[in-house]
Amino acid sequence: MRKIIIMIMVCSLLVLTGCGEELPEDELVKTETGFEDTRQDMEASNFPVFREKSVQEERHFYTMPELKEEVKNLLEDRYWPEVNLSAAELERLTGITEDMYVDFLAEREVLDAHIDTMIIIHAKEDYVGDIERAIEDYRSAVIEKNRNYPQNLSKAQASRLETIDDYVCFVQLGADTTSLADKGHEAMMAHCLEENEKALYVLEQAILQGL
Repeated sequence: MRKIIIMIMVCSLLVLTGCGEELPEDELVKTETGFEDTRQDMEASNFPVFREKSVQEERHFYTMPELKEEVKNLLEDRYWPEVNLSAAELERLTGITEDMYVDFLAEREVLDAHIDTMIIIHAKEDYVGDIERAIEDYRSAVIEKNRNYPQNLSKAQASRLETIDDYVCFVQLGADTTSLADKGHEAMMAHCLEENEKALYVLEQAILQGL
């Protein structure tokens, strides 16, 4: 009888031990540890879609006036364009029509004798190449027109055209180059190129930040 009782006790212990070794997989979810792991996995930062949305919300899409202000803030009183061109005037000067772009900004100096100019055109995708060619033709015409005006010629030849994504940017800046006149054409060109590169740099930073 004693042996039977001992065997019954041993079997009972084995059964209890076996039940405690492992819980079914669906039961693990109900444990405290399981719920904590689930909450961590569901954080928005673990999902690329939510992360991308968060980044997009932080971006600032620059308007044309804001792009101009970026350049003006950099160059300060060395930014001389102050007259806004209308769509009709832009078309007359460059041949670029309203159906070719989403938006634009074009500014030049009041007097025709001064040629500081900035043009930014947000081109429609199919017209980027056409607008680039139109601006190149406009640039060539300005150079030819100022062959007999050394200071303006330096500015025209130092002008820069650059396409940033689908924004076609033309800068012909330099402000007052009178003090460099006695140093010759190369010195005036170098100065104007530097100003144009500065303008393009801030435009690129602002435009690409918004994309």
